[in-house]
This record gives sequence, C-alpha cells and structure tokens, in this order.
Amino acid sequence: MSVAELVAALGMGSTADKSVLGPEFQLVKALKDDQRRRAARGLRVRFGLVGRSVSLRPPGNEVETAIEKWNSEVKLDLLEQLHACDPFIFEQIVAKLLVSIGYEDVQVTSPSRDGGIDVEAVHTGGVVRVKTAVQVKRWRKKKVGRPEVQQLRGAMSVAGLGVLVTTGGFTTDAIEDARREGAIPVELIDGTKLVDLMVEHGLGVSTTTTVLFAVDEKLLAGSTDVSSAPVAVADGRPSAVQGEFNLAQLPEGRNGDYCDTLFTMVQLAESQPSLRDYIAAFQGRFAKITRVDEARRRMRVLVALGLAEIESDHVSLTLVGRRFLDGCDVRLLQEAFMGRIAGAEEIRALVEGIPSKAARQRRVEERRPEGMTSTQARLVLRWLTQLELIR
Repeated sequence: MSVAELVAALGMGSTADKSVLGPEFQLVKALKDDQRRRAARGLRVRFGLVGRSVSLRPPGNEVETAIEKWNSEVKLDLLEQLHACDPFIFEQIVAKLLVSIGYEDVQVTSPSRDGGIDVEAVHTGGVVRVKTAVQVKRWRKKKVGRPEVQQLRGAMSVAGLGVLVTTGGFTTDAIEDARREGAIPVELIDGTKLVDLMVEHGLGVSTTTTVLFAVDEKLLAGSTDVSSAPVAVADGRPSAVQGEFNLAQLPEGRNGDYCDTLFTMVQLAESQPSLRDYIAAFQGRFAKITRVDEARRRMRVLVALGLAEIESDHVSLTLVGRRFLDGCDVRLLQEAFMGRIAGAEEIRALVEGIPSKAARQRRVEERRPEGMTSTQARLVLRWLTQLELIR
C-alpha cells in the first residue's frame, strides 16, 4: 500500500489536503520518527518504509532478538545504577539529559536554595521560550504521588512548565493531577522513560557497531535499481525500460490463473512465517517445484510486485499484500505490475490495439524495448494478458 492509501485507510484525511503539513507528510514523518526513536533505544523498528511502500516488519532473527534482549538488560542495569548513584550526580545527569533533548540555560540549583526545584531550564519551541522547573526523585519502591506534583507547582515562582523525574513510578492520582486543566502543566518521567531517553541521546551507555549480513532479497527478486553502479546488458546497450523489478516465472509457469496463484502465495505468508517454513509450505502447495532454490526464486515474485518483503529470515506481507488477501482484487495487481515491473509500460504500448495473440508476440519479438531479452519481453506480455491490462 502506498503512503497515500495508508493515509486514507487510517482516516487521516485526503492527499488533496492543502495544508503545508498534510496527512501524508505527517504519516511519513511519524513513521520515520518512530523508526529513529526505536533504533536509538536499542529496539527493532516496527515498520518498513521504502519509497511509498509501507510494511509491518516481521519478528527478528535469532541474532537481532538476542541483541534486543541484551539491550533491555543493559537498560535495567542502568536504572539500577541510577537508583544507587549520588543524589548530586543524579541531578547532574538529568541536567545533561535536558541539554541533549534541546533545553537551554540548564542549571542545577544550589541545594540550600532550591526551594524544591533541583534543575532550572528553558524549553524552546520555535519562537516560544518557556521557563521549566525540574524536580528529581531518586526513589526505588515508593511512587511519586499527587503531593509531590502540587509541591512542584507551589515552588514555581512563575507559570511555566514543570517536570518531575523519578527512577520509580507515579501514582494514578499524580498522573491525573499532572494533566489537570487550568493548572501549570507538569511532565512526568518515570524510570523506564528516563532510561529510554538517556539511551536515545547516548547518555549512560556506550555503543558498538557490528556488521550483520543479510541476503539482499530485492536484488535477487530482480531489482533494476542501478543507482549505485552502471549495468550494461549483453549487447552493450543500456537498459531503457522503466520499472523497479524484472519478473520471474510463477510456480505454475504459464499455466493456471496468475491471480489465483498469487493469492495462494500471499495466503502462505499471512502469519509472517520464517522463510524456511514458507518454502516448505510453498513446495507442499506447488508440488512440481522440488528444489528449494527454485521455490525461493519463484516466490520472490511477491517481492517484485510489492506484496511481501523478506527480512530477518521471515516473509511478511506489505499493506498492499494484505489488501489483496482481503479481497483478491485484480486491480491491486494491475497497479503494482504497471508501477513496479520493468518494461510493463513499454510492452503494453507496443502491443496496444493488436487483437491477435500471435501478432502481439511477433511485435514483441521484432521490436522489444531496448535492454530487454526476448524471454523477459514474452514474460511481461503474458502477465499483461493474464492481468487483463491489454485490450
């Protein structure tokens, strides 16, 4: 599914929105912010966002899962260390965090004259500068309650923004009072959020970089992206066709209904199976494909059409793949085919208006687009015919 379609599906408005920050822009920004934030906190990102294609990422492989577990344990250890550190050092850490987040004029107050305020800062939001009073509670078992929220408000000399930071948690009364309308707003940061923010901004932890290889399934699915290096075809002519992917044969070859075959292939991926489990199910359904490498090659048609992604050794449907699964709408395949498959537009224009199948084949053989082999051109022609894209 494209970003525009996802906007409509989520009820975020029309892509014709005239505002500067329309719903499509807001959605992309929200997804990218979520990706950045989770990655910085040592968590797997939840969405795949490539161009205008959005997919829900599958579970991680064994290595990624182990890394995420390790990162979670480090954050628990960091929280434990914050519980045990010197109170003054803890205030300094909170002050450094505020600076990293973007607060200005951050100062730790003198212990003898803080009046209940441990750190002072200025929150900047564009043209607005808001004085911010911060109180920290290095509490382990006891939760911060409503009295502490009210105490912070009472200690503020002027209306602005209050921030309560604790290594523990907050009572329900404290949360309700912090959000009370008509009162000075108080932001609450519990131990979990505190550690997440510290990790996100590189405080209290160090990071290492490890290269983790994964097979580039898009390349093997026939990606025509040549942005990183020029590629010439066998006769030395550069490819002139438009599109992102070349096609492979479906498991039933030229026989059978392409739409039905793709629907079956999409069904097999509905539960985000591991690639090994998917291939086993694929061979069980298409018994003529006896070799694993051949099964894997042919199932990559789903990647070429944007119906699925293969990542972390799992097969995961994209949003357009799930929409196809819900209704087997051939129009989704038509749109994906014309937008993603190399040579689709050129072959279609070449044979448009030619009623005879044999005449179409002759035309494609004689005048196939520059950069396409005869096999590729005939395959694209068969797909165009199957998907009823040629009148």
